[in-house]
Amino acid sequence: MVSRAILPLQEVKRGAPSSSTSPNTTPRTSLRQLANVVVSQVPIGATDRNAVEVLRALRNLHLLMRSERLYEKDHPRRLDSLDGAYDAIRNATEILGGLEIRVERGGLVAPGIGDTHLPDARGEMQALAIDLQRAGIHAIAFSKKFHVGELDTLARLVKASLLKSEEPANGKGNAWWPARLLENRVEGISVNTQTERRVDTVLASLIAALVAYGGHSPREKADAPIRVPDFDDLVAGLRLLARLTPPLESARGLSPEEAARALHSAMEEASRDSVCMLLSSVSQYGPREGERPQPYLLRLSENIIFEFLTAEFSSGSITASSVRPMFYRMSDVVVEAGGYSGPHSSQHLSSLAVSWASDTHREQLIDRFWLELSPREKSAVLRSPDVWCVPVAALRHTLGQLADAGADAPRREARNIVLNYARRIDHADASARRSVAAGLNELSSIIESLWPNQLPEDLSRGAMKAMDVEKAPETAALLAAFVESLGRIAVSRADYSGFESILTGLERGPQDKEHGHMAALANRLVAQDRWLLLVDAALANRALDPVLPRLLQRDPERLLDRMTLLLTEPRGPEMVPAMARLLRTIGVPVLNLLETRLYEARRQRVTAAIKLLAATDPERLLRGVARAMASWEWNLQDLAVSELSRPSNSASAVSTAFVFSAILAAAHPMVVPMMIDQLGLAQETTAVPQLMEIAAGEHEVLRDQFVRIKAIEALGRMRCSEAAELLRTLAESREGLTYAEPAGLRAAAEDALAVIENRPSFKQAMAAFGAPGQSSSSYVTPRRYVRVPLDSPLRAHIDNPPRN
Repeated sequence: MVSRAILPLQEVKRGAPSSSTSPNTTPRTSLRQLANVVVSQVPIGATDRNAVEVLRALRNLHLLMRSERLYEKDHPRRLDSLDGAYDAIRNATEILGGLEIRVERGGLVAPGIGDTHLPDARGEMQALAIDLQRAGIHAIAFSKKFHVGELDTLARLVKASLLKSEEPANGKGNAWWPARLLENRVEGISVNTQTERRVDTVLASLIAALVAYGGHSPREKADAPIRVPDFDDLVAGLRLLARLTPPLESARGLSPEEAARALHSAMEEASRDSVCMLLSSVSQYGPREGERPQPYLLRLSENIIFEFLTAEFSSGSITASSVRPMFYRMSDVVVEAGGYSGPHSSQHLSSLAVSWASDTHREQLIDRFWLELSPREKSAVLRSPDVWCVPVAALRHTLGQLADAGADAPRREARNIVLNYARRIDHADASARRSVAAGLNELSSIIESLWPNQLPEDLSRGAMKAMDVEKAPETAALLAAFVESLGRIAVSRADYSGFESILTGLERGPQDKEHGHMAALANRLVAQDRWLLLVDAALANRALDPVLPRLLQRDPERLLDRMTLLLTEPRGPEMVPAMARLLRTIGVPVLNLLETRLYEARRQRVTAAIKLLAATDPERLLRGVARAMASWEWNLQDLAVSELSRPSNSASAVSTAFVFSAILAAAHPMVVPMMIDQLGLAQETTAVPQLMEIAAGEHEVLRDQFVRIKAIEALGRMRCSEAAELLRTLAESREGLTYAEPAGLRAAAEDALAVIENRPSFKQAMAAFGAPGQSSSSYVTPRRYVRVPLDSPLRAHIDNPPRN
């Protein structure tokens, strides 16, 4: 412990400027700098300036006490700690007009600051309180006139008094310290001296009665070692304290004479040893300034129980699993002894018994016991199988301190504690399993901070295994909540393999009604926000995690609904390649479902299915188009045809043209021209008879002039020689003095015929105005028409037609 207190000294020295002192000397300001560094970490907003100065003084005093035990009298580091402690304590006494410290269970109280324990985030005040108690110091006061020699004497006396409990009692009790200070002429420092305080008159009467009955106990005069009271002594003392409480309560309406008779009757019935033990406790834990009897007696009973349990636990007489039963047992003693049956007994329990009868009060005291336990003993319990006995509040406090330390070793220790605690989930005791399950849920935030990258599989695997065999519904629900929190953490950290292992473990469980909560948990894990996170991660602009497709294929319906919604957003077209990648990776299950959406009545679903199938599996879209074309509106038909005609789908251009030729008659007239263009570009010769029928105007449905022109162009693209006669007829046929066909159709027929016959005039025109292959070299699909450059642009405007 001493080496740990001195260890940070080297770090402080590294930050200090180098000096030319001898290597055999020690800087005289190192420990002082250390104390200042430690205290500077306390936020001023949490405590006032006076409290900060008191904390600095006590930390320097603690360093002095440890240095006294470690070093020789003239060692430089001991002298340095003596100077630092003197300066800090002297500064505090000047600010407060003197410094008084009371040693209480688990901490220190400075009456000049307040009646509560001083702030102790790192456990240093508790450690100092333990050292002072071992030295027999319950109260210490520094006047403004103390000097460094007196502080040096105090440090030597503390060291000498550590073995006092192993020697025979000296017959003077707490008078040992005042006698030793008087012997060494120490006037500026007082130890175990009762300072004048305004004490309630009722309490003063009680203390006077205790002194009268127990002030000359035979035990104090016996030449025997100091003995820790056993359980029977403690029970007797608690019963006496509980019986003394009712007469002190003003609500009883007792006269002073009746109260005095009740007090004397209780003390006469009790043993002299019990009265002596209670008097000793009152001497150690005296009333505070203006403290009322009921709060004081409650605090006194708590301290008595704490002292006994701490000593028994340190000696190994009671185990960690026995702490809670012992608390409840001693609480029952106070409650049973606190009954009142005398005059004015409308209230059958005293206020002390009512407080101890509350389960909330008992649990708070159990938490306090573990919080105030020494770090070494607490660490031993946290490493043992009895870690489940530690309340969650104390466990969270310890883990929080280790996690905030920042170093690797404390965080590693915290991880080991959590894993050890989680392994107790399979304990044979049902109450222990419930306690661990509830604790794991409360520690989920700390668990998340201890493993910033990936949670260990032992946590989820152990929890699911316990949930599989757990019979208690409450414990099973707590385990389910913990597993759900682990799944949330895994998804938020992109630990998809860990999330998959949780889902797989839940799905492998029994599928009977008794384990229905596991199936419900598996459904909740992929519900709402977590499902959206999985989909967004799969569509992100990075390499696809192989686990994501396996997770998303569990619910392809919801996956497609999410994709359909994303396609309606402005950035939807940019996400189509990522969606196609995901759908191809998942494969048949989602593609089959996507194909069935082509036949639904909801237009948004059909639109998304067309876009996704065109980018993922055009062959499936072709099969769907052949069946659904007649039932679609023209805009859906146009979307499907345009998607299938894209250059990116050129690999399936032949099959696309074949399907187009089969459904040409069922298509909307506004979509047919694009389909005919695809027939010509794909050189689909099986459609030549149908195209010739359309070009001749003999088709039953497709007789529009523009459609006929498109059919003629397609025949020209395919250089269909059997259509040459038809094209010549269309270009030259007359009805009297006029041509039988419109000029646009005849021009298209002439161009197509020139391409088929490969006329020189057509080659010259292409050479003069730019060939389509040259002017469209950057396009996969060449233009049909030659673009002729003009000397000047043409202006055009649209006039409103005259209305009749």
